Amino acid sequence: MAGHHVRRTSDRGNQNLRAIWQGIDELADLPEGGSRLVGARQDRVERHTREWWLLMTVEHRSSLPSRPGLNRRRLLQRTAAIGAVLPFVTRIAHSPARAQSKTINVASFGGVVQEYQTRLFARPFEANTGIKVNIGPNASLALAKLQNSSGAPAQWDIISLSGAEYSEAVTQNLIAPYDYNIIDPTHIPPEYRESHGVKFTLFLFVMAWDKRQIPDDKAPQSPAQFWDSSRYKGKRSLYSGISGGGTLEMALLADGVPLNQLYPLDVDRALRSLERLGRRNIIWHSTNAEPIQQLSSGAVPLANCFNGRVVSANRSGAQLGYTPAYSGVMGNPYCVMQTSANKKEAFEYINYMLNTTKAAAEYMELTNYAVPNTEALKLVSPDIVDVLPTSPKLKDKVYIKDDGWWAANLAAATAKFREWQLAG
Repeated sequence: MAGHHVRRTSDRGNQNLRAIWQGIDELADLPEGGSRLVGARQDRVERHTREWWLLMTVEHRSSLPSRPGLNRRRLLQRTAAIGAVLPFVTRIAHSPARAQSKTINVASFGGVVQEYQTRLFARPFEANTGIKVNIGPNASLALAKLQNSSGAPAQWDIISLSGAEYSEAVTQNLIAPYDYNIIDPTHIPPEYRESHGVKFTLFLFVMAWDKRQIPDDKAPQSPAQFWDSSRYKGKRSLYSGISGGGTLEMALLADGVPLNQLYPLDVDRALRSLERLGRRNIIWHSTNAEPIQQLSSGAVPLANCFNGRVVSANRSGAQLGYTPAYSGVMGNPYCVMQTSANKKEAFEYINYMLNTTKAAAEYMELTNYAVPNTEALKLVSPDIVDVLPTSPKLKDKVYIKDDGWWAANLAAATAKFREWQLAG
């Protein structure tokens, strides 16, 4: 009898899993604006998830099994749909003793940075306030849109967005204005403060090189030198994600445009500058890992990339160099969902991240990414401070990416860039 009971339980669990995947598929395929349908689908997925959780033994609860036949497009479609119900699964996994405490859910980008944020900010905040913080990956504008379309309170209370995504989210009223009565802006430089968000993790888009081919004392110190193919032989690996990086800005700087006069971008002039560099001297990369791999393998002597990637590679034995001069300062604002039922608690957590000085300083030491807190900078070792985007020494040597310009001109700029690429 016991064996029959186990089989029946397993069968019912599998039925619930199939229903969960079907619901996620339906969520992923729903058009925007179908708020009633989204809410109904989420309710059904949550109901089946609850029953599946109760039926399955602990060893079977660790994760939903993978689905065969998932192509990349379907996987991307499901990411936002799974994000909508993932906090519910997290909630039912907690013990009843915690059921009465407040919980806020934060959508970020995963990886080691998420681990640092959990250790340095989320757990101490919970200990101080009793408010639990769950941090998960898959942050995106698509997830923000889904959260606001269901007609129910958002499952994710805080979401990290790219600069261009932030501007669109403000326009579409997806995120709430910052409550600066809760968030203390005293030590946040005004250039990183927006009406609906503060760029918490700040990084640099830099010129980098392979030290085995180009020693530091002979490396390019400006985009014009980086562009000089007679001085530096070999190909340059350039980022094709023009809105997420700074390739067009770099092309304009190489052509003599001053740092403080980059915007509005002259896209045609940037493309002429790339043409002058020469198509034969360019390898295009589309992921953050590619330029590091290409530099480390010796495939290219020069690349543009994000500074944290260089630091991480060198900790693993690579021999790469970079300069912060002429870099683009970029960051991801942490935003509170307009439909969050926990706005006050969400703003309190963001305030804790921004204004807990010692934790912010340790975060910068670990990641080489900056927190916009001028007091925390005083606790960071000088060699790290000098290459952070917020360093006073870099104030006139870098530009801050204009996310508003990119949000307004993304489609037109991308079309021109793709047309130029295809013409070669």
